[in-house]
Amino acid sequence: MKIYSTMFKILYLCPLGLQHREWRLAAAAHEPGMNVVIRRSTETTHDELLELVRDADALITERTGEIDRAVIAAGVKLKLIHRHGSLAHDIDLAAAREYGVSVSVQPIRGTIAVAENVMLQTLAVLRRAMPLQAVLRAAPESFGTGPAPHAPRRTSEDVFAFNWSRQTRVGLLLNKTVGILGFGEIGAELARRLRGWGCSLLYSKRRRLPESVEAELGVSYREQESLLAESDVVVCLLPYFAETDMWLNAARIARMKPGAWLVGAGSGSVIDEAAVAAALRSGALAGASLDTYEWEPITPDNALLALANSDSSANVFLLPHIGSCNDAGSSQFEDLYGNVWSVLNGGKPAWRVA
Repeated sequence: MKIYSTMFKILYLCPLGLQHREWRLAAAAHEPGMNVVIRRSTETTHDELLELVRDADALITERTGEIDRAVIAAGVKLKLIHRHGSLAHDIDLAAAREYGVSVSVQPIRGTIAVAENVMLQTLAVLRRAMPLQAVLRAAPESFGTGPAPHAPRRTSEDVFAFNWSRQTRVGLLLNKTVGILGFGEIGAELARRLRGWGCSLLYSKRRRLPESVEAELGVSYREQESLLAESDVVVCLLPYFAETDMWLNAARIARMKPGAWLVGAGSGSVIDEAAVAAALRSGALAGASLDTYEWEPITPDNALLALANSDSSANVFLLPHIGSCNDAGSSQFEDLYGNVWSVLNGGKPAWRVA
């Protein structure tokens, strides 16, 4: 096996906050022989990037924006550009081939877990999972007269009590418009999972995707306000920044379709939970599900928790910030550097796209 160096320099570009960057840096401790330099991409200029990449053996990028020809050309030692994620449209693949730099994309297990969690959240509010739990606990005679018997009977081919509580507001994803606010890797993974459900997919993000990527994912671009107005289901995946603090407030909720459903799985403190609770009480929203909150762990006076606890008919589905949890264990970074280490030691890149 060919060894290029006794100590490899890995430049890691990540737009996330300090805690997330520290987790990624800590994972590198399990790979001796790698000196990982991590920089927040939103605070690194293009000229600074050109300097940083000059002596890097590999470049890891995560939701960082464009890796253009100039960056690739400046990386005279680069063997690999590794995208921690599934999208490579913002990497100049032609330049990478020209300069002999391999490019890999690695789907993120934790991101896929969040996308699957959003599917659970969405179906839970469309199908009114929490209010229907109260139905199961109610006495049969509470459902009044009608074809369903008051007293339970043993079921058979012709004996059953279909919809014995006379539900009329159990929804389907079929023919719904789902709008995804904040469309990064989670949004892409969610779109891939929703494509076969017979719904229309809208998205918004700061930089519109290329048309080829939109076609691949089956999504159509909208400005944020238009997305709110057109969507039956709004999925909020916005990250937390100063400008997104309490972004989804009462005024913006009022611009949503009457009777729409809201699913929150982005950063906490982006959604005004009291405003959501008020919209649920008034009927402006048909249901809401959150997995992240302004205060975590959730506080007893959280408006949505209080609503769920006080009204069994409230269509509120809450989870304790478990979105990225998955069956691989608590760490989603344990296999982050494996492909990089393999390539730098002469192995073939996994998930190669160039």
